[in-house]
Amino acid sequence: MAGPLARAARLKGRRLSDEWDFYFARINDAPASIFIDLGIKADVPLEKRPWLLWVWLQLKAPKPDGLATNEEAAQLNPVGEALAAVISATCGAQLVARVTGSGRRELYFYATEPGELQAASASAMKAFGDYRFEFGSTFQPDWDQYLTLFPSDSNLERMHNRRVLQELAQQGDVHETPRKVEHWMHFADESTRTACRDTLTAIEFAVEDESVSDEESEQLRYQLVVSRTDSVDSHTINGITIKLARLAREHDGAYEGWDCAVTRSVAAQ
Repeated sequence: MAGPLARAARLKGRRLSDEWDFYFARINDAPASIFIDLGIKADVPLEKRPWLLWVWLQLKAPKPDGLATNEEAAQLNPVGEALAAVISATCGAQLVARVTGSGRRELYFYATEPGELQAASASAMKAFGDYRFEFGSTFQPDWDQYLTLFPSDSNLERMHNRRVLQELAQQGDVHETPRKVEHWMHFADESTRTACRDTLTAIEFAVEDESVSDEESEQLRYQLVVSRTDSVDSHTINGITIKLARLAREHDGAYEGWDCAVTRSVAAQ
């Protein structure tokens, strides 16, 4: 949230989302950067777009690990934008992910049908004739490629935390300074909340609040808020939230995020 507190809110899925984010992973034992539309996850698979389309661009000068240099990444952005615009209009397609690694940039779409993919790709690439490219399509109504590229629970935590830490940094926060950090969790019933709470208090979390939603239709009505004094540098907060999210799942619940006050340096204050 804006102001002195920042909360790692969960992303809500919606069709044709603008909720894109990236993470790093290994694909075929090589490092890769994956930039993916997170917001459409709740609607996947989209019945009206059962065809997977792809265009692969060969990098001109990849780094030794196969990733793009900063300079070439900037050059690739307008190429991808041109391909997305033409292929979306021609094939009724939606760009869902972009993968960079192993010396190439891969763009993945789901479409109504392949249609004129070849002509659309060639048309978009006319302005970028120094890039070699290949394309293809396959009928994939279950959206396997998108689901394969979708980040794991642990990577989602890291992505959410990165966003919150960026917001804190903009407000002058010194992440390494220990401060009170509050965490929100929700459970299906009293017994699972109690069991999780007991585990958390054993590892020095303090209970801040326990409440029950009045909305009986909610599956996870039982809220638990706990706190502990911790730093929020990326290594520390990632380790904490990944552990708390796993603990919540083990008790049939969900980890919802964290709050902390902005903690500035003495000089900045």
